[in-house]
Amino acid sequence: MSSRHYIIGTAGHIDHGKSSLIEALTGTDPDRLPEEKARGMTIELGFAQLSLPASDDSGEDLALGVVDVPGHADFVKNMVAGVGAIDLALFIVAADDGWMPQTEEHYQILNYLGVKRAVVVLTKIDLVDDLDLVLMDLEENLTGGLWEDAPVIPVSSHSGDGIEDLRTMISTLLTESGPARDIAKPRLPVDRAFSLKGVGTVVTGTLTDGALAVGGDYQIQPSGETAHVRTAQSHGSSVELVPPGSRTAVNLTGVGLRESRSAAKEGVGRGDVLVPADLGDPVLVIDVLVSKSDREIRGMKQSKKALRTGREVMFHHGSAGLPARIHFLGQRSLSPGETVKAELRFSDPVFVFVGDGFVIRDASLGLTLAGGIVLDENANRRAFRKPFQAAFLEARAKSPHDLAVLIQSQLIRDRVAFLPDLLARSCFSESDIREEAERQVSSGDLEQNGDWIFLAEWWKKIRTLAGDQVKEIHREHPEQLGLPLRELRAMMEPELPSPKFFDMVLEGLLAGEFAKAGPNIRHRDHIPQLPPELKGSGDLVRKRLASDLISPPNKGEAATNPNEEKALRFLVHTGEVVDLDAKTAISNDGFEMIRDQICEYLSEHGRATASDLRQHTGTVRRILMPLLERLDEIGVTKREGDDRRLK
Repeated sequence: MSSRHYIIGTAGHIDHGKSSLIEALTGTDPDRLPEEKARGMTIELGFAQLSLPASDDSGEDLALGVVDVPGHADFVKNMVAGVGAIDLALFIVAADDGWMPQTEEHYQILNYLGVKRAVVVLTKIDLVDDLDLVLMDLEENLTGGLWEDAPVIPVSSHSGDGIEDLRTMISTLLTESGPARDIAKPRLPVDRAFSLKGVGTVVTGTLTDGALAVGGDYQIQPSGETAHVRTAQSHGSSVELVPPGSRTAVNLTGVGLRESRSAAKEGVGRGDVLVPADLGDPVLVIDVLVSKSDREIRGMKQSKKALRTGREVMFHHGSAGLPARIHFLGQRSLSPGETVKAELRFSDPVFVFVGDGFVIRDASLGLTLAGGIVLDENANRRAFRKPFQAAFLEARAKSPHDLAVLIQSQLIRDRVAFLPDLLARSCFSESDIREEAERQVSSGDLEQNGDWIFLAEWWKKIRTLAGDQVKEIHREHPEQLGLPLRELRAMMEPELPSPKFFDMVLEGLLAGEFAKAGPNIRHRDHIPQLPPELKGSGDLVRKRLASDLISPPNKGEAATNPNEEKALRFLVHTGEVVDLDAKTAISNDGFEMIRDQICEYLSEHGRATASDLRQHTGTVRRILMPLLERLDEIGVTKREGDDRRLK
């Protein structure tokens, strides 16, 4: 029987019965550490497994990893790690306590992280007499929020009341959600790393965005170290392929443990992420959209205080928590209920995807400050306040999960992109990205050259600018055949993101109105004209060379003064005269006449000596010999000893 894999995460105030509920649902006590047993609270993330039938008629099984996250205020940072990749939240409120401060903080965190699918579980219903009053209070706290219409299931983990209803609701919601997405970009945020004797390094985490293959090589980010996946376990069994949406433990070779994230660059530890090697590098700056809830956390006056720009915060994403400094765009502070575009600057690198959710907290106060979504996963600190970056962020802020908008905004800003790298760090597959980019090419918004895509409007301007440079040289110097390609390259490279794009510009010109002329480029309609001061000299040179097409005078006789020499060079440059050697030139008409006669003779006789060809054509030796060498050079004839034949 096939299975669909999902992750369920619990959240709620301390002592509201999260661990007991998981044990009632799954039969597994998630409080696995001795310290947790001793203290009676969940310190680290606990995990259990649950299997439910799908609610449709597919006959499939739902393989659920259940994550129990801490409720105590000191451990909210671990709670963020637990909910970062969940498919469904079990939001737990104890009937005897009601909505408590950490209930509110967890609610805000889940909203910041964009967890839209939830079941509100009212626990300990056996401990209250007036359940309706409790439900009214719960409804009041949920009204107007992300989960206003979320189902509420009253349960008692002690008696078992409501547990089957909860199982049914979980199955229904997850079945309706469809299978976990596989975009072939597996990410495994490491929430535990340890070493086992005889096994080596083991990491655990919740796999998202793609399947992880045993035997594959991956990268540990942000260090960039390479690690080989030797074995993997999921749902208590060894597997060769871990599907997305699974809790997994992975045995790695080629990498050891480190004591802390900041202690050393080498090794793997909590806060790292295991990814394929072709997703790019970690960064020190990201641009984001940040929101601050207008809901107050009872007893925490600081929760209603505005967040000022330039403040140091703790950035929580996946299983990582890092200090960062936050800077707002266009305002000095972020008040409750406001949303602002911002930049987060780190001293240690981070590895994020565009569209990822995150939470920022005040570590000293133990308080969640705000949350948001990544808009630019590879930001440039110097560009943050530039108009082009502001327009880029504004477009993405309106539709941060719209692939068409992500591509459009990047091409409007960057003008050009390499398709295999475009949005590599995003929650879209390479095939989806390529398909959308090619759709925009078909619509005329983009242009494509191999794997390079360009903003169509900009690319048209670049080609127009290049063409205008050629036309300008025609206007200023009509006697010239065209613009030397080396000069056009020097003119255009400052306008291009990289010098390598010049060849694509040239390719576009040559496919249209322009043509190559030796080392030059010219408009196809351009016919070089002698400047007025040389027109008379040019006519004389033409007349002398035409006086005897096959045996014209030598250069000194054809051009007898400096102006006539300039005119002769022009005629050679334009192809009207063929320059055979230092002393010899012949009109192009004469050259073609002799060439055709030679080809006709060789076609009939197979081969001939220079003497044979001189007698056949009637030209003189001083013309014939350099002309034959030119025919050899351009591949018309081939010399074999004293003979020549057609090549």
